[in-house]
Amino acid sequence: MDNLPLDDYSAHGNLHDEILGGAEEQLESMKTLLNKLEHNELADEMESFIEYVEERVLGHFDEEETSSGLYDRVVGREPALHDKVQGLKRDHELIRMMIDRMKEELSKDEVDFQKLIDHSVSIILVDELHSRDEENLLLGGSE
Repeated sequence: MDNLPLDDYSAHGNLHDEILGGAEEQLESMKTLLNKLEHNELADEMESFIEYVEERVLGHFDEEETSSGLYDRVVGREPALHDKVQGLKRDHELIRMMIDRMKEELSKDEVDFQKLIDHSVSIILVDELHSRDEENLLLGGSE
């Protein structure tokens, strides 16, 4: 994906910040479109947000969860971190479930755009908290 060393605190943290920043920019655009009641454009922007999250956020998660990925390497070095890693994997699953709900909502005849905005905010919040936990717990950041 980004060919960055996932074990490097600074590089990994910068990647998290870049991904979150992109999602936050899209969220602001979606909020503006919602306020203007531009629903066709908003639906397109929602699709773009979903694609972004799938590519950047979930793609990053997939890298961390591979059999030779960050999580297996960390647990191999420090087995006591197993439960914390399981919690981080649960964060991944929560974001996947929220994306699925967004897709389901977008497929309806009458879309609840506020619900989609709320899901987008939730995804960003969970990813932000997850990123900081990951950096602190697995990469030696300050807790």
